[in-house]
Amino acid sequence: MNTRELSARYKNLKLHGAAQVVDKLQLKDPMPSMDVLNILNDIVVSQENYVAANRQVRLKRAAKLRWPDAKVEDYDYGCESEGVQYLIDKACQGEWVDEHLHQVITGSSGTGKTTLACGFANKLLLNGYTVQMWRYNDLIFELSLHQKEGTYPQFLKKLCKFAVLVIDDWALFPLENTQRQMLYELIERREQLGSLIITSQYDFSDWHAAIGEQTIADAVLDRISSMSEHIALKGDPKRISHRSKGATHEI
Repeated sequence: MNTRELSARYKNLKLHGAAQVVDKLQLKDPMPSMDVLNILNDIVVSQENYVAANRQVRLKRAAKLRWPDAKVEDYDYGCESEGVQYLIDKACQGEWVDEHLHQVITGSSGTGKTTLACGFANKLLLNGYTVQMWRYNDLIFELSLHQKEGTYPQFLKKLCKFAVLVIDDWALFPLENTQRQMLYELIERREQLGSLIITSQYDFSDWHAAIGEQTIADAVLDRISSMSEHIALKGDPKRISHRSKGATHEI
């Protein structure tokens, strides 16, 4: 630790006035005492921690996770196969986001899909990735609403800014023509720009019918399936406690 390093860290925090003081100290005394350096270091460490904590608060708020406190570590693997456990552990590492890959989590109601998706999202947030979660029906509704109000391009642009979009309960209902076109545009626009975490009660083979219109369905599903890991949960329904909500919910 020296004054040059400290000055750079102050500047990185945009504390340019403090950085100037450190620079003047360097000119006045090239070898300041360790007591002085420790005080300056304690100040910058405190500010770095403060900035990081505030960033986490902002990221968590913007993520709008259904279960904000969900942790992958709390997931009960039960009778899940070693292959599924491997894919979950691999997804926790997060490298797939840098490669713009996707995670698809399927399974019957109650197997923990949403909790797992929120757990993945929380790990990504801790690593500084931007995330936002949508329920499938809410996303389709908002896309339709923004199109009617003439703000669809702006909304689409906003959705493309997040490193990861979590879409919960995918393919829950069949789409109308305009809806499927907008869904395609969202998936196509985010291609090679960001990643998806998708949960669904239905397997890939059932998604085609829910999207409808073969050409668009093929285009959407190809862009997802060719770039995704598929975590197929087979376990029994679980009841998972989310204490922040003050109740126990079946996921």
